Order: sequence, then C-alpha cells, then structure tokens
Amino acid sequence: MMNKMAVAFLVGTGILLAISNFWEGEGLMFICVTSLLLLTAFFSMRKQKNGGRADQLRELIMDAKNVKIAHNEVKAKIPKNSPRRESPAAFEGSTKLVTARSMAVLVRKPRLREKILEICDFADMVLETIRRMPEDTPAAVTFAENHLTRLVEALERCFEMNKHDEYNNASETLDSQEIECFSTFITAFKKQQDNILTEGKSF
Repeated sequence: MMNKMAVAFLVGTGILLAISNFWEGEGLMFICVTSLLLLTAFFSMRKQKNGGRADQLRELIMDAKNVKIAHNEVKAKIPKNSPRRESPAAFEGSTKLVTARSMAVLVRKPRLREKILEICDFADMVLETIRRMPEDTPAAVTFAENHLTRLVEALERCFEMNKHDEYNNASETLDSQEIECFSTFITAFKKQQDNILTEGKSF
C-alpha cells in the first residue's frame, strides 16, 4: 500500500511539474488543488475498502508485540544459576508438550498454528523453570498434570471440529475468537510460573 502511494505521489508530482511549464498563477493553483483532492479521495476510498484488513493487521502487530513482551518476561524469570535437573514433573510435562507440538504443526489454519506453537514455547520455558527448582512444588506438578493436559485436550477438540465443513469454512471473526481462546494459555502459563517460583522459595 505504501509503495502504491509513493508511486502515485511521484507520478502526480511529475504531472504537476509538467503542467507548471504551461500554466501560471490561478490556473496552476486550481490544477494543484484539484489534483490533491482527487488523490485524497482516491486513497480515502481505498482505505475504506481495505479498512477491515488494516484493522486486522494492526491487531496482529499489537498481538505480536504483547507476545514478545510476555515471552521476555517469562524467559527473564527462569533461574539461571541453579543446577538443571530432569525432575518427574518436568519429564511428565515434556512428554505432554511433545504431544502438543506434534499436534500443533498439523493445524491447518496458519494463524492458529502459529499461536499454538507460541504457547508451546511458553510451556517449554515454564518447564525449564521447573528443572531449575530444587524440588517439584505443588504448582510444578499442577502445571505438568493439569495445564498441559488442558492444552492437549483443547487441541484434540480443535481436530475434532476440523472434521466439520462448517468449521473449515468459518469466518475470520470465528478464527480470531479461536485464537483469542488459545491465547489465554499464555496468561495461565505466566501465572503458573510465578506460582512455581513463589512456592520454590518456601522449600
């Protein structure tokens, strides 16, 4: 869109410069004003036509920024100096996460697939937090047994719905709602990491 605007601006400027060799004064002013009004009207109509796409693009950019911020927050909280160990909770969680990732790559909708893979990355960082804890806290066990189980179950429902034509032909609105529902896992995983770290201090 920006490239088209730049080309139109350059072409318009060239035309005005060429015309300026033949007209002066009020005639030139009239041509300039008219040309600018036509260009403004043209891009206004294009903006209305593509308004939905522009809004969607802004939402995607904002979501990407929020995910990046959340990713950095979770990564920063992973204890770096503690010895790494493969605890029972971490092992169980890793097994379920492998299942979730193998299912995620098979999701047909690109945006949804990308979101679920992002969620898996968050889960991986929480598991790394568990590996750095001296012991498996109740919060760590809950994450491995409950949180990751819910993720796998959500993916199973997603694949079950994928068998229906109505789901495959769903509108973009429904796709966005589905992505938003899966995004709640990121918030839940962040909160559970905080619980794991808080409980780890009391052990």
